[in-house]
Amino acid sequence: MKKHYLVTLLTTMLFSTLSIAQTTVNYPQREANYHTHFGSGGGKYDNGVDELGMWANFDAKQAIAWRNFTDDGTTTGNATTMEVGDTFKISLAAYRAYGQIGISLLSSPTATATWEDRINNYAVQVNLNGNGGAYTPWEIVSNGATVNPSTIYGSETGTINEFVFTFTLVSPTKLEVTIERTNNTATSFTKTVTINNSDISGYSIYVADNWDGDSNQDIFWKPTTEYVYANVWNGSTSSDWETAANWSSNSVPNSATANVRIPSGLSNYPTALNSTTVNYGYIESGATLIAQDAFTGTLTYERSLGTNNWYLISSPVTGETVTDFMGAHTLATGTINTDNRGIAKYINDGSAWNYYQDGYAGGDTFANGQGYSVSLANPDDISFTGTMPINDVTIPITTDTNGFNLVGNPYPSFIAANNNANGTNNVLKINDTDNDFLTESTIWLWNEGNNSYDIVNHTTNNASFQIAPGQGFFVSSNGNNTLSITEAMQSHQGTDTFQRSANTRTEIQLIVSDGTNTKNADIFYIDGTTTGFDNGYDSSIFGGVSHSFAIYTEAVSNGTGKKLGVQSLPNADLETMIIPVGVKAAAGKEITFTAEAFNLPSDIKVFLEDRATNTFTRLDETDSHYTITLNNALNGIGRFYIHTTPSVLKVNNNTLNTVSIFKTNTSTIRINGLPQGKATVSLFNVLGKQVVNNSFSANGVKDISLPKLATGIYIVKLQTETGNLTKKIILE
Repeated sequence: MKKHYLVTLLTTMLFSTLSIAQTTVNYPQREANYHTHFGSGGGKYDNGVDELGMWANFDAKQAIAWRNFTDDGTTTGNATTMEVGDTFKISLAAYRAYGQIGISLLSSPTATATWEDRINNYAVQVNLNGNGGAYTPWEIVSNGATVNPSTIYGSETGTINEFVFTFTLVSPTKLEVTIERTNNTATSFTKTVTINNSDISGYSIYVADNWDGDSNQDIFWKPTTEYVYANVWNGSTSSDWETAANWSSNSVPNSATANVRIPSGLSNYPTALNSTTVNYGYIESGATLIAQDAFTGTLTYERSLGTNNWYLISSPVTGETVTDFMGAHTLATGTINTDNRGIAKYINDGSAWNYYQDGYAGGDTFANGQGYSVSLANPDDISFTGTMPINDVTIPITTDTNGFNLVGNPYPSFIAANNNANGTNNVLKINDTDNDFLTESTIWLWNEGNNSYDIVNHTTNNASFQIAPGQGFFVSSNGNNTLSITEAMQSHQGTDTFQRSANTRTEIQLIVSDGTNTKNADIFYIDGTTTGFDNGYDSSIFGGVSHSFAIYTEAVSNGTGKKLGVQSLPNADLETMIIPVGVKAAAGKEITFTAEAFNLPSDIKVFLEDRATNTFTRLDETDSHYTITLNNALNGIGRFYIHTTPSVLKVNNNTLNTVSIFKTNTSTIRINGLPQGKATVSLFNVLGKQVVNNSFSANGVKDISLPKLATGIYIVKLQTETGNLTKKIILE
């Protein structure tokens, strides 16, 4: 697209400016300050003290001048590149446009010998095409040669228009471009565009003309008088925003012109205790910001996604729109419905994921605390742009079909998940212990590395668990409630956030693999817990989507039927607790069990019992495992059990010790751990009257339907081929 210009300008001086940190570097517009120019019939010259004139009259003549960014604005200074938050400004005035005029921010071109080298190796370009003097508006040319027309016209017969161009790097891939006309009815146009390359090392200015008139006037570049600079947080002394030494400029940013950048990899991150104003702020992935008072200005938060797998995300700023997010990122495309894009809401009515589609142009915004699932076409960074959230956040959560709700961290800081992270203000305590809004004190996070959901409760990693900025997670609601995430839950985490101290807890991680997928269930031994369900210390596996392959345990006694991904048991008398293990796997699959045991008493061994093969296999020894090919599909408990004992086990050692009997609802009792063979169960009231009698062939688990019975204590008598068992239950 080669078109040309002629413009007439009146000016007296010219400076263009690159902002580095909080330092202003002037670039005087003199021939000596530019590298060798490419003329092709045009040229440049000094006009006055600090003004650069350029001409390119007649027959498609061209003139271009280019220079590198340096730390002192001279051709001999140290080369620099634009960093996020830095701003470059340059100004111009235009009369009638006939050919082409503009500026290119250059992306470290390796060649500079031709017009194309100095024009087309651009990160972004602001260009005016004046077709025979037509009043064409300025255009911004961005990634992929995308032309973004502005509303600012570049020429008007008989008058001179003066312009200022401002370029602010707002993220590694985004540039905010503002075109201002400062006279003849002042106006401006701003657009944020995706750039070709963030390695912006310099710029070129150019003019071309194809008009054969004889009254052409030369063009001149004029001074820039406004500057915006990045001030980089270093946290050298503390986390106090208002400490000057914590900033690269040794001055505290608090104005509508302040651009700030908060990098990752630091020990201290900023907390703004008082009312703060910035123009623009950029927070790198892993960095954090807390505001305890009003915070005015635009913020962009970046989060790195290391694969093109699915991630659960939420926006750590307020006001990001779905359309802007979809336009700014290359999302994955649906494999079945190719209109689907890699961003979806979770719907708990059984339909699971509601994908946004290609071309979506609706008005959805990322609601504070709302979670989404995102997959990119390729590993990359995602970013959210909006304003700083400064209030407590409440998110509606519902039961609907399954009770699971996808929510997320609404702040650009970490929030405490459990008691070890913050004993007073954490997600599980505020929403379950204090308010009883959840079915259990559990958070589920998607682990894209092993394609499964990680469980967080008050036992997690024997330490605090902090939910990162931009992280989405699931909770399970027990009704139509509101989940609260409060400012008091916020914290910064230094570079050693995930450097955990050695784990001293007694625990077993039971692992099963089918050769493709690996799943695990955790068993913790903690003083004060019970063999029943301990809310906050026992957690179900995620039930918001279907599983084709899974492992879990059920409570040793007084069970509720919950499929536990984490079970906590008393840290004493380990040999008396036999743990039912549930597996879901398809027929024909070869599955392998392994275990990792930590801090068990020296005499305790871990055995897996398989009642279908009448075998016990020790799993706590190095390289020990149990492999079996399934003749039939598995979906439940009754076949496998974990034993912790100092003795070598034999078949029938503990045939009925594993049986548990409990009520699943008002009309059903469940018997777990039944040995194979014929069995009879009878139910008697306290007067000795038999109210239920049921005979059946047992295979691990049996649900017994009850007639309508009065509340009270009942006696259950179980008869099997290997023995008899009597237990009491309470029906309410």
